[in-house]
Amino acid sequence: MVNVTKGTIINNTAFNNQVGIILYNSENNTILENIANNNSHLGISLEKSNNNFLSENIATHSEGGFNVYFSDNNTLSGNTANNNTYSGIILEESNNNLIWGNTANYNSDSTGISLSSSNENIVSLNSIENNSYGISIYLSNKNNISENIAINNKGGGIRLSGSENNTLSGNTAINSKWWGMYLSSSYNNNLSGNKANNNSYYGIYLYRSDSNTLSRNIANYNNKSGMYLLSSDNNTLSENFANYNNESGIFLYSSENTSVSGNIANNNYNGINLTASNYNDITGNTLFDNNICYSEDETCIGNTFKDNICIKDEPSEDNWIISGLIGIIIASLILIGLSVLYWQFKRKVK
Repeated sequence: MVNVTKGTIINNTAFNNQVGIILYNSENNTILENIANNNSHLGISLEKSNNNFLSENIATHSEGGFNVYFSDNNTLSGNTANNNTYSGIILEESNNNLIWGNTANYNSDSTGISLSSSNENIVSLNSIENNSYGISIYLSNKNNISENIAINNKGGGIRLSGSENNTLSGNTAINSKWWGMYLSSSYNNNLSGNKANNNSYYGIYLYRSDSNTLSRNIANYNNKSGMYLLSSDNNTLSENFANYNNESGIFLYSSENTSVSGNIANNNYNGINLTASNYNDITGNTLFDNNICYSEDETCIGNTFKDNICIKDEPSEDNWIISGLIGIIIASLILIGLSVLYWQFKRKVK
């Protein structure tokens, strides 16, 4: 469809084409319940097309499932984009689109949902499993990525590269072979209420990413650290859970001026670990049953550790002293009792 307004495409099957269904320079159209399979390039494509509605379509076994290029204010909801060799749903230089309630699984060589140079989009409530990456945000700003489920992706669940001022909230990124959530050269993003568990490397990983806020996230049972900051400065980590990770709950490496406060990091090897990291504020964290409560190596300078609660399962020195005193008291009472019995028996003999 070229230069079409208020058209409808419904219940069609398009296969063995270069592109199954294409809208070019078209607005206010409805694309509903179509099947676009086994096309050499794209299943369904929007180019320079705005304000269109795409729902309940299936685009599989093509190079890409759905492609939105230079197109704004479109809605993609309830679509299926599985088993494509590249990405399931692709936004390129497209703004203010709603990507909601779609399924993008088994897209083998790339990403379930990909945003490139695309701003102010909403990506919400999508199911994204068994891709190379779940959601990829590249050079894209002010997007809202919320309540998506990214499971069993080969590389990672959700990644941001060169992206700023995005909000990631309530997402689940678990069982990835690398990391749950990854920020690279990304600034001023807000990550809150996300779950990044059971990943082969890190739960949440920041690399050369500054001035981000991580709050109320859960990063448990990861093979390395729950939260790992590498060469990342001026970040805020507050009220997060980082428990039962094989290495550290929270690990800062070559990272400075970061606030780590009010977090719970229990049952890790290190609760909080700082290496080559300076002028960080580690305050008011709860660190139970870690092999090492918190630590910094000899290269660190200017870090502040204050009001952190450290409790280990094993008895402390004070507990051993108290236990010893109780033992002495019990033994003394037993000896006194035996002595009384002895003298009573002796009197009876006389």
